[in-house]
Amino acid sequence: MIGKQIKGTGFRGCLNYVLGKKDADLIGGTMCGQTPEELAAEFAIARQLRPNLKVAVFHATLSVDSTQKLEVDVDNDQRWLEIAANYMKAMEFDNNQYAVVKHSDTNHDHIHIVASRIRLDGSVVDDSWDYYRSQEVIRQLERDYNLEAVTPSWETYKRSPTTGEHRYLQSKGNKSVRVQLQDLIDEVTQDNPSMPEFVERLQQQSVEVQVKTTQSELSQGISYKIDGVALSGTQLGKAYTFSGLQKHRGVSYDKGRDNALIEALMQPQHLAIAPGEAERNELESSQSELVASAPATASELESSQSELVAGAPATPATPNELESSQSELETTAPAIPATANELELSQSELAATAPAIPATANKLELQLSILPERNETQWQKVRSHLAVEYSLPLELLDLLHSHSWLYAGSEKAVFTGRTLEGEARFAFVLDERGDFTTTHPLSSEAAFWVATTGEIERAVIACNPIEALSILLIEQEQDNSTTAPATLYLGIERASQLPMEFLQELDSVIIAIAEDSHLARNASALLPDAELVNPPSSWNDIWIQLIEQEQQTQKQNNQQYKRRTQDIELD
Repeated sequence: MIGKQIKGTGFRGCLNYVLGKKDADLIGGTMCGQTPEELAAEFAIARQLRPNLKVAVFHATLSVDSTQKLEVDVDNDQRWLEIAANYMKAMEFDNNQYAVVKHSDTNHDHIHIVASRIRLDGSVVDDSWDYYRSQEVIRQLERDYNLEAVTPSWETYKRSPTTGEHRYLQSKGNKSVRVQLQDLIDEVTQDNPSMPEFVERLQQQSVEVQVKTTQSELSQGISYKIDGVALSGTQLGKAYTFSGLQKHRGVSYDKGRDNALIEALMQPQHLAIAPGEAERNELESSQSELVASAPATASELESSQSELVAGAPATPATPNELESSQSELETTAPAIPATANELELSQSELAATAPAIPATANKLELQLSILPERNETQWQKVRSHLAVEYSLPLELLDLLHSHSWLYAGSEKAVFTGRTLEGEARFAFVLDERGDFTTTHPLSSEAAFWVATTGEIERAVIACNPIEALSILLIEQEQDNSTTAPATLYLGIERASQLPMEFLQELDSVIIAIAEDSHLARNASALLPDAELVNPPSSWNDIWIQLIEQEQQTQKQNNQQYKRRTQDIELD
């Protein structure tokens, strides 16, 4: 059985998605409502018990593989309801509202459970380590209902050895660097250490650890180096990235508490030690074997030795480095010497391609070529247009403008597409008809984005900047609690613009794009675990309707207040 879970802030949107699917069937739960509207109204009753709780929605999906079926000795829906009840009880939802919806739109049975984390006595279900707890509960359900066991998610987040690594293990009897690092990390995280403790333990095992923060401080990156071979956390597997260590290996991290310690540990005196005497002896033996087996002539051998001495590092290389260098040398060495003409041609090509101006100047020139020229005299006109046509708050527009994420180019609004590090790569240009064009659409891993304060836990993907900003405003309007999960809102034109490595580490990614569009399909293909939310119209239309409803309500309240005042004066 496979289980997924998402925590969110709005019941109505989740219910619209779950019940809006073709062949969706509300099969049970603890509630009376039958429609998204009725169920949302019921959930609102319990929410009044904890009005300041931001993340009140618990959305779980339980499914069996297409090769598996629930036992047919009882009705299929009844068996799913039993599983849902047992799952919710084990997850400590023992006095909570929840609805169970069965979907038949795929080739495998699955249900969605939408629940409130608020118990009817006003207490809240603790969500600490609930991903681990959910996996354990699912393993028990597999045993109870004779379903095939599935490897826990934190195990699947370890990248499997490649075919080459398997062959190397069989021929040499040694583990690859990747497997060595995975095993070491698994060993030193058994007792849930802090991040500085984790770094120090690896250093004691001669592993060099580098922790990096992007300029925007949206994410942390971590890499490991042993025996001269460096691998990023992503190359080891999802559980070995900076956020994955916290989610799947139990490593605790607090920015204020840990950053200074981590920085101190990465100073030179704390880095991994050089190879020891045993490694040097092993290296000399390997070098002797290499020379003995090389089918080279005497002159070629002398030439190779001269080149090797000239390029040799000050400290001996490890066996892994030697094998890697030998492979690279064999791959890149030409079969025959280059002729004089070929050499002259190569030099000419090099001279032709060499930059005539410094790299920084080239970078600035490139940025100017992909971003439309600013025209500050038109900013007030563009600002007014965005506020009137799209109901975007002036405060938000001014904030974006102050960061140069939005400006006036001629008489058009220009939204900059940036990497997560903040580097501008292209621009979205909004014309008078409301259509977007981009200045450099092939730019990868750059998008228009804004983020709420805090360490990002969630991402919402929209089809352009206006839609991304509208979703941000809708979510803030519907629930303005300060406990909201920090969210990254992205506007993209192509799925290739998504920052995949960052998004794959998040627990919740929502593709808020019309599901029948090429963009939604391409984004879903890249992020198969993401939740697809299909808007009934554009998100900006929904935002405008929400504003108009509030204005109408405010107008009615003002009229009622005036009537009451008049009555008082008449009395």
